[in-house]
Order: sequence, then C-alpha cells, then structure tokens
Amino acid sequence: MLAVGPRPSAAGLWSRYATGRAVAPAGDREALARRLAEMGERHGPLLVYPGQESSIDALVAGPMPAKTRLPYPDLDALAVLRDKRRLTVVAGEAGLASPETLVEATAGELRGWSPPGACVVKPARANGALPTALVVRSADELHAIIAGLPADESLLVQEKARGPLTAIALVLDRNGTAVARFQQVSRRTWPSDAGISTVAESVQLDEQLAGRAAHMLAGVGFAGLAQLQFVEVAGGRALIDVNPRFYGSLPLAIACGVNLPACWHASATDGPAFDGAAGYRTGVSFHWLEGEALLAVRASRRPLPGLARALLAPPSRPRAASVWAADDPLASVVFGTDLTAGIAGRRLRR
Repeated sequence: MLAVGPRPSAAGLWSRYATGRAVAPAGDREALARRLAEMGERHGPLLVYPGQESSIDALVAGPMPAKTRLPYPDLDALAVLRDKRRLTVVAGEAGLASPETLVEATAGELRGWSPPGACVVKPARANGALPTALVVRSADELHAIIAGLPADESLLVQEKARGPLTAIALVLDRNGTAVARFQQVSRRTWPSDAGISTVAESVQLDEQLAGRAAHMLAGVGFAGLAQLQFVEVAGGRALIDVNPRFYGSLPLAIACGVNLPACWHASATDGPAFDGAAGYRTGVSFHWLEGEALLAVRASRRPLPGLARALLAPPSRPRAASVWAADDPLASVVFGTDLTAGIAGRRLRR
C-alpha cells in the first residue's frame, strides 16, 4: 500500500502498512500528479483511491499520470452522484425520497432572502466553497454564512430533518450487483445539528432501502464504493448525500466483518470476488476521536478535563475508531499529537 497525504504529519504516512509515502498539498492538482507519476514509475501500475472530496476534484481535473488510474469505470456517473441537484432527480427515479428544497440559488442571490424557519444550507456540488451543510434558524445566521462565500457559489436550502443520520455503504461490481452491504446509524455528530458521525453503531440492514440505493447507483452506471447518507423527514428516510470514496467511519464496517476496501479493489480490478454481502455484526460502535474531542471542548466550561474525559472514557460496547489502532501505534501517536496541537492552537487563538 502506498500513501499520499497533504502534510508530513498526516497519520497515513506513518502507518506501518505503508510501503511508500509522498506529500502533496490537498487540492493541488499539479503537485498530486507529480507525486503519482513518481510512484507509478517506481511501483506501478497503480489504482488511486481517494479519501476526500478535494482529492476526487484534483484527480478528475485532468488525465491521470502514466501507470496510474482511478477505480471508477464511468466518470460521468461519478459526477451525477456528486451533484446534489442531479442526485435529487436520480434518487426520485429509484424510489428514494429527498429533503424538500426550499431555494436553489447562488450566495449572491440569497443575500436578500429570509428563511421561513430552521433549514439546512448546503453546497450544490461536492467540495464547494461551503465545506459542509449548516443549519440556520434566522436571516442573520444565513447572511453570516454566505457573507464569506463567492457571490456565484451555488447553494441549496432544504428542510431540516428530524431524526438521526443513517448511512448505507455499498460496493457495486461492473455488472451493477451489490457485492458488499453495510448499515450504521449515528448517535452523535459534529457539528451536533448537521454534521458527520462522532459516534455511530452498526445496525441491521434495511433491505428495501439498500435495494433502492443499489438500483439508483446501478441506474447511473456507477461501480465501486459509495456511502449513502439518509435523514428522517415527513415522508420517511430521505437521501442527502453520497460519498463515492473512503469515508471517516469506514473502520466500523471492517470491524463488523465487511471489508469494503477489499471488495472495492476486487471490483475495480476484476479480481476474485470478495463476499461482503453476507451478514455482519450489529451493535458495534464507532468513535471519531477528533469530533468527540471538539464536542467535549465545546460543551465543557473546563476544556482540558472535558477533552480528557472524551479520550479516556471506556466504550460501552466493542468499538472501532477512525485512526487509532493497537496494531499501528506510530500512526495513532502522530494523529493524537496533531489533534492535540490543533485544538490547543485554536483555543490560544481565541
């Protein structure tokens, strides 16, 4: 396995499982292409698996270097899933609900608009200037958000959902067959009202929801790994996002017996099938350390004790973590040091 990270302190570069390492600034297409070309010449041919939306943007912005390729057979299908406006259309065609869209406009056009109540503002396309979906409850909150965005930034304003974040991860082979399936539900998120999972738990697969999700992916010609995120709205579970890449809570699926990376690699290389569609362990928890630390610091009047409780609190159930691993201690230590320094720096700047 070869690792590419945005800075020398990236935990993956220190993993004992990395046989080659390179640094390329996040989103810098030219630097990333140079590093991949060097690795391809030395170790190729290579399949390049992205772990961030900015990485996908950089990788699809131009031709891949010699001896490297992406694990997506159809880039047009990838583009459909990453555009939230088009995603709403293909979701409906597959029988999946979407949150009601109140307004679709640019940041400049929204500067004179007032929301009718609590709603969610999100980028219309993946990796936009707005990094994540945000909940707004007033015109002042909305205008504070869009004040820092380019006037032509495309945004969606949608209804605010009620229930927890549910995610289904699927791997489709090139025939459109789901060769791996997994479902989890969030217990806590960061930010708390519209964010990503800091604590999640594996749950029994909703066969109907997973079937419709696989039908949607196959219908646009997608093959590979996709994590689909759902929230509760008046009409049931609604699709809000698709992550066609490695995602933060992926270790939970692996801990439960569904090796999504292996299934994706087998699909992308037409290698021996790796069965990930069978049953898996439920009731296993996932903890994202950085998100839990941010929640603890934000909620506590005494930040350091709050952070210590988040780090040391024993799990109530068997658990997986985003980066911490007993068999990969150096990467875990580097990650923990980077995390602590980042939190301390933010507190000092404030």
